Amino acid sequence: MDAYNFHKRIILYSLAIFMSVIFSLALFSTVSSRPFRIGKIPDKGKGFGCATCHTSSRGGGARNSFGSDYANIAIKAGEKYTADLGKKDSDGDGFTNDQEFEARAHPGDPNSKP
Repeated sequence: MDAYNFHKRIILYSLAIFMSVIFSLALFSTVSSRPFRIGKIPDKGKGFGCATCHTSSRGGGARNSFGSDYANIAIKAGEKYTADLGKKDSDGDGFTNDQEFEARAHPGDPNSKP
């Protein structure tokens, strides 16, 4: 194998590895954003996973109404689901977050009601 083909292969392999790393980071970085927060909510994320707080089921990015309230209340309270957050009707559907969690309804979706 001549030097030209050897260098060409090295460059192609390096580019392939680089692209694989970039793709992996893009794919998995939002999936595991803050998984410890799932354990802080009443259903431990069993009902809706990351979509309990985010508009995307993969998590990360924009928050829904419950996620915004969680950020404003629970995160500021030291990552605790508080009584104030439980009494709040984050999605404005007439039911408190606690009532929605108890009924397995989505506290960030006004169309999901107990």
